[in-house]
Amino acid sequence: MKFDLDGLTVYFPYERIYLEQYQYMRSLKQTLDAGGHCLLEMPTGTGKTVCLLSLITSYQHAHPNTGKLVYCTRTVPEMNSVMEELGTVLAYRSEELRKEREAMAVISSSAVVGDAMDIESAAGSQLVDNPNNNFNGSNND
Repeated sequence: MKFDLDGLTVYFPYERIYLEQYQYMRSLKQTLDAGGHCLLEMPTGTGKTVCLLSLITSYQHAHPNTGKLVYCTRTVPEMNSVMEELGTVLAYRSEELRKEREAMAVISSSAVVGDAMDIESAAGSQLVDNPNNNFNGSNND
């Protein structure tokens, strides 16, 4: 799902989000906005990793000058799990951004075609309505 969190578009790769996850991300965003540090705690299995990665990568996308995320774990298997989740988050964001670009391209091309048709219609009506035009095939110079 894609949602707005206090003006930030967050790309969250799952269909549902729990209230605690939303609150967690809001606290993280407020800390980033303030340029401070934070320590947040949530119980095991509540989706801390996906929340952190979704919020941070969305924030970095919207604010390219944001610094790096340093993520530490105790074991290599834990880091592998985080990297897999990061891949899921980034793949979801890429797909959503691709869809947005395609939708904008369709809208833009529709507007251009519509504008061209309006211009042709307006030009055609001027040619028909203007008795002094010289576009009838004859040359009256």
